[in-house]
Amino acid sequence: MDVLSVLMTLGAAVLVLGAPGLPTVLALRLRPLTTIAATVPTSLVMVAVTAEIGHVLGIPWSFASPLVLGLLVGGALAVLTRRRARATAPAAEPATAPDGADVLQQHERDRTAPAERFLATARGGAIAVLTGGLLGGGCVLVRALTMMGGINAVNQTYDNVFHLNAVRHILRNADGSAWVVGGLTTLPGNEGYYPAAWHQLVSLVVQLSGQEIVLGSNVVMLLLAVVVWPVGLMALMRTCTTAGPVGWMAAGTLAGITGAFPLSLMYWGIVLPYFLSMSLMPLIVIMVSHLAGLAPRSAQRLSGGQVAVLLPVVCAAIALAHPQGVFVGMVLGLPILVWGTAARARDRWAPGLAPRPRLWPLATLTAVALIGSAAAWIELRPSQSSAVWKPNASLKEAIGQAISLAPNDTPTFLPLGLVMLVCAAVVLLLTRSRWLVAPWLAATAMSIITRSTPEGDLRYLLTGNWYTDNNRTTAIIAVAAIPVLALAIEHLLRLASRRFPRLDGASGLVAGALIAVLVLAMGVLSPGSRVNQSYFEMEWQTSGLLSADERELLERLPEVVPENAVIATNAWNGSSLAYAISDRQVLNTYMGFQAEPEVHLLNAELDDAQEKPEVCDATEELNVEYALDFGPQEIHGRTATYTGLNEISETGAAEVVLQVGEAKLLRMLPCRGTDGSMIG
Repeated sequence: MDVLSVLMTLGAAVLVLGAPGLPTVLALRLRPLTTIAATVPTSLVMVAVTAEIGHVLGIPWSFASPLVLGLLVGGALAVLTRRRARATAPAAEPATAPDGADVLQQHERDRTAPAERFLATARGGAIAVLTGGLLGGGCVLVRALTMMGGINAVNQTYDNVFHLNAVRHILRNADGSAWVVGGLTTLPGNEGYYPAAWHQLVSLVVQLSGQEIVLGSNVVMLLLAVVVWPVGLMALMRTCTTAGPVGWMAAGTLAGITGAFPLSLMYWGIVLPYFLSMSLMPLIVIMVSHLAGLAPRSAQRLSGGQVAVLLPVVCAAIALAHPQGVFVGMVLGLPILVWGTAARARDRWAPGLAPRPRLWPLATLTAVALIGSAAAWIELRPSQSSAVWKPNASLKEAIGQAISLAPNDTPTFLPLGLVMLVCAAVVLLLTRSRWLVAPWLAATAMSIITRSTPEGDLRYLLTGNWYTDNNRTTAIIAVAAIPVLALAIEHLLRLASRRFPRLDGASGLVAGALIAVLVLAMGVLSPGSRVNQSYFEMEWQTSGLLSADERELLERLPEVVPENAVIATNAWNGSSLAYAISDRQVLNTYMGFQAEPEVHLLNAELDDAQEKPEVCDATEELNVEYALDFGPQEIHGRTATYTGLNEISETGAAEVVLQVGEAKLLRMLPCRGTDGSMIG
């Protein structure tokens, strides 16, 4: 893989993830870090909306559609905000912090701390953010690429066949609609909705860069994990907590502390749409904390108008990426609303506090959210038959694993668990952003429940929204735990600086970076991390789905197979990836599908085309001119699912025209149909 191809793909990915949403975000006049964080979900919404508009109006799918919509929406919003700014005189807001503290006094105390004098400057803050992004993103990038085996590697899992082929389906149809993606495995007229934001984004990256789908998919995945995820965490710390630059930097640095996320979701499944949704989850915490009145009043805090625009955009982006992101939002968001309501109720009747915060609007919102979430939790969950994942830990083991941030099915690491508990206590007892503990407790509880609750109705009730899949629910803990760790690191350093004045200026940032790196190293070098690495490598650096010889054959296949020909394939052994990799139509695009009877006939009896005229007729009707023989080995321990392809090399039904190792491309030989005429 040459560097130029990677750079072209990376440039296209940055444009697709950033350009459509940037005009809207700029019109909101957000702070720089929040602008970067909010641009990706806004772009995602523009992409998804224009995909459906183009589907209805017959507009060919291209990057121009979301870009034009983004410019129109951003321009209109800029006009509205400018008019509002002229019509509304600026009014000072009462400086009350969460839990009733005086924020101006709090910030004055913070700025007099020695480590803050340099970092309070714009230059110091920028250095802190860049340091956090480079340390955290760099750690994730190096680990991911090492475990993948290369940026152009093919993930060897079940779902990857669908995701790669779905991107090709969009490009071939010039239509990015979620219903087009849903129609990949159905008969015409039976198309259904499928959360297609991932496939829409990757298809545009491939279209813009002109590079392979595999590379485009991997680059988007890495960009989300290495840049979008750490930036979201740092934006959360900056806008929603009392943390200063050291805290922002620590949050970015710790982005890869647990393999539970993002690394686990970069191999498990591989459920890339859910991975996309989870990478945006810090934005949900930002939005809900502002709704709950828990974000400190400062220059970084979002205004009511900014929240009014961004809240529906972020919620829509997460839901469009994967509906299970909505349930993750409930797990993280509802405890924040409850905490905010309780804090406001306390402040409402606290003596001597003026002005008194308004309680009933927030209490009403919280009640509606709780009732609505309970109804959605029950009504929108998948059927119980799909909740197939089982517990893999005792209650004691699950508690240790969750507290020590261990990925699914990996051992507890007591030192990191103790650090996590100490940091949670520091945040709860010593900081003004103690509400961060609420979503952490909820995420920890969800992790414990999924790992240990026995199979049955209770397990389905609590975790069936994720198919009882431990990997999906344990990923939630990363969103909640990292801000707690980061804030505690900064607060402890702030306390230490009062005793050791040398922790001043840039030295405060260096000390914070060293502490954060030390905590990060505990996670990276933990036993759970090593086990998780073996899981990752098993799903990327093996040949269960596609061997090196098979990959090479697919890349050479366009030299032999005409564009309009159909190839008989078996999705279970990876040959159906000829659709994504070779850009040739295949008989079976995925393991599960609807198809005409003729397709099932060929899957079972294609090797008998010379002896059975009805099979010969089916090859002509479906334009099947070639077949791929990748041997009997299949993923999930299966063997030779499609019997019509198992012996096609030996029965005389086809001849080998291209072979790499044991992988063979065969051309169907002429056969006699039911009317007695020769076909082929």
